[in-house]
Amino acid sequence: MFKNYFKTAWRNLLKNKFYSFINISGLTIGLTIGLLILLWVQDEFSYDSFHKNAPNIIKLENMVGTGVNRQLWPVTTAPIGMMAKKEIPGVKDYVRVTYNYMYGLFKYNGKLFNEQNTFFTDPSFFSVFDFNLIKGDANNPFPDDNSVVITKSIAEKYFGNENPI
Repeated sequence: MFKNYFKTAWRNLLKNKFYSFINISGLTIGLTIGLLILLWVQDEFSYDSFHKNAPNIIKLENMVGTGVNRQLWPVTTAPIGMMAKKEIPGVKDYVRVTYNYMYGLFKYNGKLFNEQNTFFTDPSFFSVFDFNLIKGDANNPFPDDNSVVITKSIAEKYFGNENPI
């Protein structure tokens, strides 16, 4: 019975090649777009989900403008975190992270290092997010105003095998 259905379908495909091409290519494009959307949604839901408090972490954004000129900015004013912690009972802590738009110039043992992707953040960064420190104290990552946190690759670049602390 199924053999007869397949024979009929195959003959129909060969008889109407143009329409068969349109149908098969439309089906292929539709399935491809559907799979790409599925992969994109899966990626969005997995974004930063490795933090143990991921369901409780919220990023504040700023809605500016009115009407057609309305825009969503991925940044907001700095004092809003402090105000939210004081005024809203559900807010336990806040973290401010801002990009360093100027170049970061560092000097060690007479060598100059120019780092372009540097950020400023609050000490509470390591209590909200689950990033492990190889060396140092996560409860007090910035003991003074000249303290920095660097990645392992940057530590090897600057200090080699020496202790960076």
